[in-house]
Parts: sequence; C-alpha cells; structure tokens
Amino acid sequence: MGVESMFEELVGKINKLDGIISCKITGNDDIDEVHIIADKKRNPKRIVRDVETIILVNQDKDIDHKKISIAQFEHNEEKHDIDRLEIISIFKENNNPICHYRLKINDNIFEGQSSDYPDEPLMYKAASGMAKMLEKYIKLPGKLRVENVFKTGLRDEIVLVQVTLFNEHGMEERLLGSSYINQDLPLAVGKACLKALNRKIVGSY
Repeated sequence: MGVESMFEELVGKINKLDGIISCKITGNDDIDEVHIIADKKRNPKRIVRDVETIILVNQDKDIDHKKISIAQFEHNEEKHDIDRLEIISIFKENNNPICHYRLKINDNIFEGQSSDYPDEPLMYKAASGMAKMLEKYIKLPGKLRVENVFKTGLRDEIVLVQVTLFNEHGMEERLLGSSYINQDLPLAVGKACLKALNRKIVGSY
C-alpha cells in the first residue's frame, strides 16, 4: 500500500477541521511529517492540538508537535475579481484517482483536490477539477461544464479542452482552449481550460 493510500482517510479528516485548507502527510509505516495550509482565522496552536487529537484517535499514536508544520495566509471564501491568475501545479497521486491543484489568484495561493469518478481518464479528471477550482474561487458569468478533452497535432503534442458556460438565463456559450503538452499533461489541460475562458477572466498563465 502506498503512502497516499495509507494516510488518505486521515488526511480527509484533518481537511475537515475548521480553518484547514489542505493537508499532506509524509512517512512510511509511521508519520514523519504533517504539512498544513490554513487560513488565519484560528490560532496555529489550536490547529496543532486538533491535528494531534485526530492522529491519536485514529492512529492510536502520539505525534510530536514539532512534526506538524503550518503555513497560514489570508483566505477569503468569497469569489475574487482577477488581476492575475496562475496555475502553479496540477498533478495526480500515484496509484490513486486523486488530482491536486495549486493556483495563485492575485497574491493568494489556493489548493484543492478532486477524487470524483475514479475511472475517468486523466485528461477529463484534470479538466473537471480545474473547472471546479475556477468556479469556487473566481467570479465567472455562469456555470462551467467540461464537454470534451482530446489530443491533437502530428504527434499528439497539443491538448484541446471544450467547455460550455451556462449563464444565469440558461444560455449556453461553447468555448475552446488549447495548450502544448510539453511532458506535463495535467498542467497542459489546466492551461487549456484557462485559455478557453480567457475572454471571461483576466489573468496571466
């Protein structure tokens, strides 16, 4: 069993704590480190105590508080007007149908993950998760739906993403974006999503 599978349930419970944005656990049989990204609404000492309690209850083990690192920043649940939007990374966990997303919106970092539809091809999973991140964190003139994702070009070196934008009146607008893969398919899919929406949002990517 991989590290991700071993600690997946524990990470899920920590992510549900108040103020937690994302969590990553490293280690083999035992936990080596717990890395937390949290907002500034709660005292970090309280977050550490909550994490210690969850590990004790679920693993029946004490963890040294020094193994728990917390990075905090201002996190606003409201959707943002965009001055700058950048994809930092998109990657899939080894042996797990989970994609992780890390975006920089204006001056803030936002992380998320998608584990829907485990049998879905990586291209569609990356595109669907990216659409959900955009809907969650930025102001869009409607709802997004990923319609199609495919490779093209002489050597399948380009990925195209087709999305449909549904506005508040139920009108549909089909949008298409493309990006060179450059040995990083999930990232290319994310960039193609942004390019499909480049007239709807202001960003740099």
